[in-house]
Amino acid sequence: MKILRKHTIIALSLLYVIFFQACKETNDVYIDNDNPITITSVHLQDAEDTVLDRIVTFARLGQLIRLEGNGFLGVREVIINGEQAYLNPTLLTDNSLIVRVPREAQTVEALEEVRNKIVFKKKNISLTYDFEIRDAAPSISRVSHTMPKAGEEITIYGRGLVEVTSITFPGDVVVTEGIVSDEDGEWCKVIVPNGISDDGGSLLVIGVNGGAYSPAYFNFKKGIVHNFDDVNNASWSQGESSDNLTAIIPTIGTGPKSQGIYRSLNKDAKEMPANDVPVDITRYWINNSAWSNILIESVIPGTTPTNEVAVQMDIYFEGVWNSGNIRFVVADGSGASRFCMIYAPWEAFGKRVPVENPGNWFTITLPFSLSEDYLESDFQYVMSTVNAAAYPQSGPWLENGNINDAPSEPTTLNIYFDNIRIVPLKTPTYSDFGEEE
Repeated sequence: MKILRKHTIIALSLLYVIFFQACKETNDVYIDNDNPITITSVHLQDAEDTVLDRIVTFARLGQLIRLEGNGFLGVREVIINGEQAYLNPTLLTDNSLIVRVPREAQTVEALEEVRNKIVFKKKNISLTYDFEIRDAAPSISRVSHTMPKAGEEITIYGRGLVEVTSITFPGDVVVTEGIVSDEDGEWCKVIVPNGISDDGGSLLVIGVNGGAYSPAYFNFKKGIVHNFDDVNNASWSQGESSDNLTAIIPTIGTGPKSQGIYRSLNKDAKEMPANDVPVDITRYWINNSAWSNILIESVIPGTTPTNEVAVQMDIYFEGVWNSGNIRFVVADGSGASRFCMIYAPWEAFGKRVPVENPGNWFTITLPFSLSEDYLESDFQYVMSTVNAAAYPQSGPWLENGNINDAPSEPTTLNIYFDNIRIVPLKTPTYSDFGEEE
């Protein structure tokens, strides 16, 4: 259907072109006249929308809009929020004008005299039309902790998160006060409220640029396979793994803290030497039988693509993460590099970029598609490898070695971990125009 919609818009545009080519001998689109310009309506041209030519009261940067009215012949310039828009004279009639809102235009930062204004210029006259221009639709890239406790502060990262006014948590719990927004729209902070549904779901963030959903992984307790407390599926561990720990860490700050029992990898902060190939110092295993409760259609459907389902776990470290990685092994017994996903925050595009202690526990997300063995497959295939594994166990390792040509270095990294779970990554689509979308 989306392809048909795109073809429909292209066909409409071509009709405009054909019409003007046929009339070009008698109508010059740049004819100089003093006919007044009037605007009767503005329409969004969006091939992804259920309505291809929707009347709107605002438009976003980069969107294609069609203006209806009179007196467009002779228009030479269209300026939107102070930025000149490209004007194609073949898409212009005396009653209709198609133009794309410049992606470079400012919105909330625009000067008052040009903000939310479209200026049409002929040779001798012009018209300024008041019309709301918003930034591109906001988006959420990650949430600092997806299974926090009430009263803890989390950070939601993304783009366009400007002047956030409300955040809705699973269970329709809405927060409208105490939200702190970044001026550049790259994050917002909020205190987690009481009453969030244990079924989990998406966060909905509403701000001056509109709304955005997070993936449906927030508080997804149905996906827990191991948490040391009420869902304890421990198998065994080896190397520098701690016994059960219960001391609350960190002891200060408003961010998420430890939850009940947890453990650590490299318990005594033993130095791990640099290696060309990752070498593990700790392995922690949970029973694969725990996974069987996850492959239920109401939890994670087997047909879910591997880029839409992930392993999550909550971790904490102190000091600087300068080297070392977590390797989460899904199906043991096929070699260290098979059926696993790697988390190494210190590596960026082949270079070492050390990460400082964030001051609180945070969530890491490892889509199954990060493994070449699971790329372009589905969760049913993941489960088949779990069930067929030579050893019925899965879990996190702590290693040290080069990652993507970024050289490792000696490290005493000690990682605390808890709440191993399987979560959905699919993100609902937010519509500017209500439930019909």
